[in-house]
Amino acid sequence: MIMNLKVNKPYKGLNLIAVLSIITLFYSLSVAQAEDWVYEVRKQDNLWNITVDHLIDISYVEKVQKLNKIIDPWHILPGTIIKIPTQWVRHFPALVRVLNLQGTAQILEDEATQSKPLNVGDIVVLGDKVSTSVNSTLVLGFLDGSQVLLQENSTLKIDSLMLLENTGMLDSQMQLLSGRMETQVTPGVGNARKFMITTPATVTSVRGTDYRISAEGEKEQSITEVVEGKVLVESSIGSDLVKAGFGTVSVKGQDSKPPVKLLSAPDITSIPKPFLQVPIQFSLPVTENIQGYRVQLAKTEEFQDILFDKPFLSNILRGPDLADGDYYIRVRAIDMHQLEGYNAEQVITINARPEAPFLVSPKTGEGILLEDGVEFSWSNQEGTEQYHLQISNTADFSKILVDISDINDSEITVTNELPLGKYYWRIAGVDHDGDGPFCDAQMFRRIVPAPEIEAPEFTDDTLTIRSRKGLPGQSYHFQMSDDESFSELLIDKRTDEPSFEIDKPNGGEYFIRVRTIDPDGFVGPFANPQSIDVPYSLYWYLSVLMLLALIAL
Repeated sequence: MIMNLKVNKPYKGLNLIAVLSIITLFYSLSVAQAEDWVYEVRKQDNLWNITVDHLIDISYVEKVQKLNKIIDPWHILPGTIIKIPTQWVRHFPALVRVLNLQGTAQILEDEATQSKPLNVGDIVVLGDKVSTSVNSTLVLGFLDGSQVLLQENSTLKIDSLMLLENTGMLDSQMQLLSGRMETQVTPGVGNARKFMITTPATVTSVRGTDYRISAEGEKEQSITEVVEGKVLVESSIGSDLVKAGFGTVSVKGQDSKPPVKLLSAPDITSIPKPFLQVPIQFSLPVTENIQGYRVQLAKTEEFQDILFDKPFLSNILRGPDLADGDYYIRVRAIDMHQLEGYNAEQVITINARPEAPFLVSPKTGEGILLEDGVEFSWSNQEGTEQYHLQISNTADFSKILVDISDINDSEITVTNELPLGKYYWRIAGVDHDGDGPFCDAQMFRRIVPAPEIEAPEFTDDTLTIRSRKGLPGQSYHFQMSDDESFSELLIDKRTDEPSFEIDKPNGGEYFIRVRTIDPDGFVGPFANPQSIDVPYSLYWYLSVLMLLALIAL
């Protein structure tokens, strides 16, 4: 049954007392057998006023007196402990409120045949069955402050919700039919207080603790993990008292396995700060005893509004495509038994928008002549209002040499004086929320022009090609061709000296060009090709004269 009790949407003529009265008409007060309520007698107490204040009927005075072997019901020593069966205590139906819902959930009301959507503020009562959809989480709040977080693809049925009047004790009994849930049970004020969860394989009972439980219907298996306090886990075979820091796996019809120590909270200090891309992704160390991790993300530290909740059987963890902002992340390791350990929690920041542009020019490793301005260009990103350019001489941008944050176009010419050397540049988009992430940096160089080719030196048999000397440590790359396009190379030579000697080629016009190679392997651009005229030899001239004479005859 759903009844919305939100303060900002008051019911016409209907208040909480009326709702409780209606529920009382719907449900009889038959209460399952529970532990006795233990009452400590105070000054001026007697069985009559105790019965009037707490029990169903005044006739229970005689029953309480007989059960506890009290001689004088009018005079009882203060501090005396009296045990009273909970079924003798006045009960009234309790309520469970939907505190938070991420995604979608449904409720199948008691005796109903069709489920309805569930919303924040709705009320769940005895007999109702609630189910979460994929990628959805639901937080239910109880009158005593206890809470349960029902995770995705889970179904929970409310078997009992009764408040023991004037005792502060709540009788809560539920069935986790499938899926997984996390509980935070408020410590009880009396030993008759009950918080019980039944699965196909186990029954867990607690009075004040923080634990997690799952139910796998097909395997008839249940997993219980105790974070704080202790949990009594009962099955058809036996029972175990599982203490904080331990977990147990129970299979229906099989002997219970000894509790296993839960894994410690993983070290998540290596998580990026901030995340510059979405969906977020990070990795954790691989260890032999860890089979995977569960990742939860929320907007609040209390994790009532879980936005993402997924297990990963890997050390590579991925999250959703979230909006920029601050979030809380919770990660816990999963062992070989599929038991989940202690949480590691941390605040994370996502700053992935506007998306970083793609760099166009200068291309990676390109050389820019020292005397030229540097022309930078990049892709134009939709939704970006301005761009932010940074230039550094270190790959990690620990030293910023140029920082321009108000660029309105996708290109700019920087005329700052940058000496010879290696530089890195990157661009970030800017919108109304500020800078987005910077793109991956690209390297460029400030270089001097390639040395010019000097006039060649000829002998009868050799040709010496020489260029001006470059920077210390540079080597030289010469090419020679008989066409200006250098489509076919006659000479392709690297040398540590700015000159080399070759056999004198046949006479005619040739083209020579040279470029420098830095000690770290950077290859500069070729200088403009230079043409040379190789004189023809005396034998060539004699051959031509003889040919002309033959033609004349």
